[in-house]
Amino acid sequence: MRETRVNAGDTERTPARVVLRFLARHPRSVGSLAAVGITGCYIGFHTMLIGAGLAAVAGASWAVLDRPTFDRFAGRLLRAWWRRWLTYHRKWQRVIFSCGLVQSSPKGESRAPRLLAVRSSWCWDSVRVRLLDGQTPADFEGVLDRLASAYRARRATLRTLKPHVISLDFQKKEPFEVLLTPLPEMPREESAVDLSRLPIGQDEYGREFALNFVDGLHHLLAGAPGAGKGSWMWGLLRALAPWIRSGRVRLWVIDPKGGMEFGQGEGMFHRLATDDTSGLDLAREYVDTLDERKETMGRQGRRNWTPGDSAEYPLDLLVIDELASMTEYADRDITREFERLLSKALAQFRAVGGRVVGATQEPTKDVIPMRGLFPTKVALRLEEASYVDMALGEGVRDRGAFADQIPDYMPGVAYLTREGHREPLRVRAAYTTDDDITELVRFATSHDATVLDFPTGTDSADSAEAADTEQTETETDSLDVEYIEDDGDEDEDFDAA
Repeated sequence: MRETRVNAGDTERTPARVVLRFLARHPRSVGSLAAVGITGCYIGFHTMLIGAGLAAVAGASWAVLDRPTFDRFAGRLLRAWWRRWLTYHRKWQRVIFSCGLVQSSPKGESRAPRLLAVRSSWCWDSVRVRLLDGQTPADFEGVLDRLASAYRARRATLRTLKPHVISLDFQKKEPFEVLLTPLPEMPREESAVDLSRLPIGQDEYGREFALNFVDGLHHLLAGAPGAGKGSWMWGLLRALAPWIRSGRVRLWVIDPKGGMEFGQGEGMFHRLATDDTSGLDLAREYVDTLDERKETMGRQGRRNWTPGDSAEYPLDLLVIDELASMTEYADRDITREFERLLSKALAQFRAVGGRVVGATQEPTKDVIPMRGLFPTKVALRLEEASYVDMALGEGVRDRGAFADQIPDYMPGVAYLTREGHREPLRVRAAYTTDDDITELVRFATSHDATVLDFPTGTDSADSAEAADTEQTETETDSLDVEYIEDDGDEDEDFDAA
């Protein structure tokens, strides 16, 4: 019986079983090599090499001309494959041994944790590892700095995916440390405002990043104190400046912190509430106003609101800072009614021009019960890893949205998910200074007329008409002034000066 057990153990590592196990574990790599071999046999390796060269040139051109789409469809897959075999797998045994994570079996054989898969995004690599019997995630947590140094990463973090399986996350680059994020220029004309593209910063590829208030509708910003939520909201208001000035956008602002965040812009707001009681009154008025518009549009046979149609049907934007102050930390009577009003605003006012932007520090369901009614969610720096999936959706952190790893010294950096894209996008809103806010308020609240200087005489006047010059100039000036005062057009260069 003893010899039978030994023979049974030896047959577990026969060459046939090793090959079959490799084929089962690496189907894509094996399939690619098989496809290359079969293609070479059918058309010849010379022709195949020419085709491969053309494909490489086309791929390189694609990467240079449009790096984001290349990375979305091909780059991340090629990068994950390349780094798995030539970066992580090649050094895995040596690195694990030097970190003291290798075990010895009773037979004297060395056993190492198995590398299962690699997922690569623009900034992070996630290496999935199966632990050995007797190992715990704490064994890896003690050597994370050494692992990061071995793989030339900026830092490393660890996540437990399921029993005996962990993910080692390596940050390979930080684009926003070298990528300057300039504040987008504030538009001066109404025609320059496009609700489907309101620029507020840049994404990780260096492209302009803009918010979409046509398809994106309501936005929920989740972030810890000092994460940069204010820059996102003030950047949005700057992008809407001409419409705020003309009345095509009405701002309803709830700032429960006594107006510390938005008090500077009170002059351009339609309504401003600075505590929970006045915030509830504002929410009631907001809902009543849009309910009335809903009935009016229904009687007129209008089914949808058109952006920028007229000041009669403006975009009514409800901005709520510290949303938890109204939904969790106020008196129970206030929170109960406010939750009902806000849920109604989120669910019913899309077609009548109602939009909501809310900011919170805790995106939990207990604190923000209507969290699921916000179609667009943004995760700035968060305190807990569990908050990421609460803010962006289940499994988004596993796909690379490490919002809990954003450094304190990088406010405005955030992750968000987009319709039709599985991978989260990393973006940064430009910092808005007090001077920028002052410029916005001055522009949005200024309605002064512009007086232009018109010529009132000519150098070729006859000497016989010299006596009538003064009277003619006076009449001309009078007519010009009357014409200017009757002119409803405004000169945008006036406020710029």
